[in-house]
Amino acid sequence: MKAVPLVNEQGYFVEDVLVEESFTNTMLSTNKNTIISTPVPPGLYQPRWDFEQSIWVEGMSVADIAALQPVAIETPEQKITRLEQSDLDNKELIASLYEMLVAQGGQ
Repeated sequence: MKAVPLVNEQGYFVEDVLVEESFTNTMLSTNKNTIISTPVPPGLYQPRWDFEQSIWVEGMSVADIAALQPVAIETPEQKITRLEQSDLDNKELIASLYEMLVAQGGQ
């Protein structure tokens, strides 16, 4: 026995089904589903069989895939660098305000 992909009417992967090792059909329709002898390639989020081109394609939109990507998490080193820069910026602003106050007090 070997596992081969089963797809629905739109070509979306449903599940792997077991067939005899001797199964050589490219496609075999069962009810509203179709058994495809070509294995699903790795890396597809939502595999879809393109019946016209007889190939596997990505069935999920680029926007939906982007939404699945993890949000970049700030490393401790990046956080320290960001906070040090923020601290430096604040010190420069305080120094500027002090200079302005001193200049106004001298009038």
